[in-house]
Amino acid sequence: MYENQRRKILLFLLMFTIFQQTHAQDTISKKWKFAFQLDNRFSSIRNNEITIFGAKFGIQYKKLTRFGLGASFIVNPVTIEYFNKKLKTQETNTINFWYLSLFNDWILYKSNHWECFITEQIGYGKPKFSKEVNSNIVANVNIGLIVNEISGQADYKLNSWLGAGLGAGYRNILNQNTQLKNTFNAPIFIGKIIIYPEVFFK
Repeated sequence: MYENQRRKILLFLLMFTIFQQTHAQDTISKKWKFAFQLDNRFSSIRNNEITIFGAKFGIQYKKLTRFGLGASFIVNPVTIEYFNKKLKTQETNTINFWYLSLFNDWILYKSNHWECFITEQIGYGKPKFSKEVNSNIVANVNIGLIVNEISGQADYKLNSWLGAGLGAGYRNILNQNTQLKNTFNAPIFIGKIIIYPEVFFK
């Protein structure tokens, strides 16, 4: 008789433990979820319009915040042509730009379809400067940059796995070099596609 009671107690404890683990996993899954976004940011370098393609991977906590890693690069390199009066030659400067960043979104409003938030990303990148003189490359320089972007954005959820968004903000270079700031500091305008990956992991 004692053995039967012992088995019942052990069975009850086992079932209770399984229930608690399932409940805890369900609670965690409701608090945390994956986040993935693709975006195009429209900006300028030295008054030349550029398109920056970016991707973000991260996790979201409840309806409060989202954070993770991002990567961005210029789709259309900037070409600047000018005549060097001192050397009396025609010169062409080509600028490429990419950077990796950490981002954090502060969610201000969220409903079934709409989400409004402020986002900041801080990253490290290496623009590439190439100088051509009479079609000959005479300089090829990489310079490390610390990039800070802050923007306000609004997203709309189209269906269970796809959304779209718009936003605007400013790109600020944290390096102390004035010439770099004058080159890369600029407003940004954002258009993006959002994929909600949690749908594919159910």
